[in-house]
Amino acid sequence: MKKIFLLLIIVSMFSLSQVEIFGLRTYANDDEYRPPIIVTSEYITIEFDVTTSLPPNVEIIFKHASKDWKIDENLFVNDPVKIRAMTLFYTTAPNGVYHYSYHYKNSFPNNKNFVQFLYSGNYVYTIVNRDDGDKVLASGKFIVAEALATTSIVIENKYHPNYNAPLNAMNFISVTVTVPQENLGSNTGINHSDVRTVDIIKNWDFEHTNRIEVDDNSAETFVENFYKPTKTFWRRDVAPGNEYRRLDLSSTSFYPNNKPVILKDNPDVSRFQWQGKPDANGATKLKPFTGANSDYLDVEMRLRLVDQPQGKIFLVGGFSEWMVLPEFEMKRDPVSQLFTLEVWLRRGVYDYQYVLGDIDSEGKVINQDWLTLEGNDWRTLNNYTAIVYYYDRQFGGFDRIIGYVRGKSPGTNESGKSSSFVYPPQTNPISRPIYQQNVKK
Repeated sequence: MKKIFLLLIIVSMFSLSQVEIFGLRTYANDDEYRPPIIVTSEYITIEFDVTTSLPPNVEIIFKHASKDWKIDENLFVNDPVKIRAMTLFYTTAPNGVYHYSYHYKNSFPNNKNFVQFLYSGNYVYTIVNRDDGDKVLASGKFIVAEALATTSIVIENKYHPNYNAPLNAMNFISVTVTVPQENLGSNTGINHSDVRTVDIIKNWDFEHTNRIEVDDNSAETFVENFYKPTKTFWRRDVAPGNEYRRLDLSSTSFYPNNKPVILKDNPDVSRFQWQGKPDANGATKLKPFTGANSDYLDVEMRLRLVDQPQGKIFLVGGFSEWMVLPEFEMKRDPVSQLFTLEVWLRRGVYDYQYVLGDIDSEGKVINQDWLTLEGNDWRTLNNYTAIVYYYDRQFGGFDRIIGYVRGKSPGTNESGKSSSFVYPPQTNPISRPIYQQNVKK
């Protein structure tokens, strides 16, 4: 009995020390091209790989958060019974795969593990190791929206008066929200005066949202008719940027498993003066790569610059959840003079780009510049999602999302060109509002 007990301890300790998560992805429904923004009738998919010798005892904990992604410490909003997924489904890595042992793919909410998202809003989830005191192994974000308010978005190409070309080519974006007034004062009613914030999310970038608030005092934003049930939120400084770069690791002949990847293309260069090719709007394509072709590759990214950059260079993409992180800093190779970085990536097709910035004393990347190395062009096609926040005064107050709409930029080099979208779909066309720059909130 003592020998068996000792063996269990050794196995448990070995498994505990080896728990590591790779390739965490979050997206809407089962569509890897849709960012993790859903309405209440849809679901979120979370997938990742682990390297343990035995399946680890991992769970996912979901927490409702404020519009600023601060966790709500409220048992009514975050019911402990409904926010913990204790049973996760996994498959064993296929033969020929060397760099992970198990693949996890789960969708929420579902009836199998009883997870429910009781309220719309921002959600933060953590993957924890139950055998190590709920140690956090990884985390992610997603958004759940209600379609209670009719929401429309208009995206227009206009020149910004305070910038020089090509940085003055901006998308002026307006979001019109119509708040229903039936049942006002009841638990289901919505007071339109508590609709004061709209976020505009570009593609998959949750970290750098374009916020518009009734009282934000910004020269770049304006709220029209903020005291009425139908109000319009404006922002005039949304840079289209450039199409993302594409990294295609599909070919097993060019990039065989279990060997370092030497990219067949020449090193990347600055694209400030030229337009890139069409991209996937920030998405990552991994699903077609199955069996032995689902392994990870050791990829060296390379960037050649003629001039010394004004700051550090960082690689950003779906593999970093579009966050600019210190661990993705490019370093200059003293021999080739290229800026390089080695990253482990599962075989697939990735959107990515380079960002300039500095690292502060807390290890965060500040002074981020997304345009100097990549350029800025109206022909860039972007998906924009408008999120309408509502401050619900129940339970001491928390942020819900009562409206959302997805739209696409015009994608032409013509000033004044616009595109418009509405959700839920309406039979009547959207009337295009006029931006009034000098009207105070």
